[in-house]
Amino acid sequence: MVSDAVAVGVLTFLGTGLATAGGLWQWQRTQAREARANFRTQRVEALREVWEALSDLEESQRRSITHRDPSTAADRSRLTQVNLLLLRRSPFLRPDEQEWAQALAQHVTEIDTLFRAQEQGGHADPEWWATSMAQPPSFHIAAAAAQQLTFLRTKLGDRYAAVVRGDSE
Repeated sequence: MVSDAVAVGVLTFLGTGLATAGGLWQWQRTQAREARANFRTQRVEALREVWEALSDLEESQRRSITHRDPSTAADRSRLTQVNLLLLRRSPFLRPDEQEWAQALAQHVTEIDTLFRAQEQGGHADPEWWATSMAQPPSFHIAAAAAQQLTFLRTKLGDRYAAVVRGDSE
């Protein structure tokens, strides 16, 4: 039969192995939890940066249109900065969020371009809605882009709010 010393040694070895395995498993769970928390923090920060950059782009475009002053023209470097931000923060953004943000920036730029082209063509009447029933030629294109802009802003804003609340990964 097996001596008591061997049995105690085997049981001690098994106990040590189980304690080590349990500790390793707990350590891995802690590391995974910390990685998830860090990723969530980075994701919230990335969405915040994208939201603020898109808001700044849209604000500069609106100022550019309402002031009709060349010095307030929408800065093309802002669009480049938004695109670079999207590339830099892409590991923390879902593909649909990247698509929404890029489309939003594109619509802001499209609206700005349409209004500028109309102004440069001499067809600009800042009070057209009060002075005429005729709409500018590009109005329907700008209106569709503005509607899509509002839709995308709502989708991206809802996702950002859900991530901040913790309702979405």
